[in-house]
Amino acid sequence: MLSKKFLFVLTLAVLLLTVNPTVDQPARKPASPLPDYGPLQKNIYVYLTEQPGIYGLYFIDLNSGQEFGYNAMTPFHAASTFKLPMNLHLYLEASRGILDLSESLLFKEKHLEGGTGVLKDEGPGFRYSISQLSGYSVIHSDNIATNILLEKLDRQKVKDFMRSLGARVVNNQSNITCPYDLALYMRRILEFSRSRAPGSNQLLNHLFNARYKDRIPAPLPAGARVANKIGSWPPEHTYNDAAYIVHPRRPYILVINSKETPGYGQTLPVMHNISLIVYEYQSSVRQEDGVNKAL
Repeated sequence: MLSKKFLFVLTLAVLLLTVNPTVDQPARKPASPLPDYGPLQKNIYVYLTEQPGIYGLYFIDLNSGQEFGYNAMTPFHAASTFKLPMNLHLYLEASRGILDLSESLLFKEKHLEGGTGVLKDEGPGFRYSISQLSGYSVIHSDNIATNILLEKLDRQKVKDFMRSLGARVVNNQSNITCPYDLALYMRRILEFSRSRAPGSNQLLNHLFNARYKDRIPAPLPAGARVANKIGSWPPEHTYNDAAYIVHPRRPYILVINSKETPGYGQTLPVMHNISLIVYEYQSSVRQEDGVNKAL
């Protein structure tokens, strides 16, 4: 019969082999390093400070979650970029059963407004579904469709919704925003599109099909998919774009705002240069770097 002392030593040896983490444990793969966006941020800062007018920018790399801004909290006239949070609010309300996208709303005389859109050619007296009006407001940036929807949604409730998301620049009397807020809205739209809630893809599809692609999307390679919403306010020489770029390796969000510029013709090349600089930088970053925070 084995002695108690021998059994004790044998048991202890087995325990040590069992709990020792260095025995027969495969080596752990080191965490992927985060990409360095310092050089990109510096290049953008230097370039924009040299341009006439005031620019704002916000960037989010969707693979790593890294982000940075330039005049990120500076107020700019939102113009039609307001239609981003308005439509996000609309579709979230629909997904919760509060709104019926098939409900028809009447185009009244008081909804008339100039500027972009297709309904100004139709005239009052017609009815359109909420879903149709949303599409018009995003794809054609239709101001009349937006006015009809706001009567249903209540502008104040939309502003409260914007604040609830964490927006920093919201004013009940003025249509203002900032680069950070527009990037926030776009990111929430992407999150909503992945939620599988009723209608969750419809808004993002509208943004992919948006008619106005003259700013951030314009200089990118042929076939690049971009979901975006522009906004223009000529009295302040303001030209904005908020975009989600489906880069083949590193998708990202880019927002560019401007004001007090020499005009559209001088602002457009600046926006094109920034858009291309960011796209090419994303192409230079390894795909696997920092892939741990993607939406």
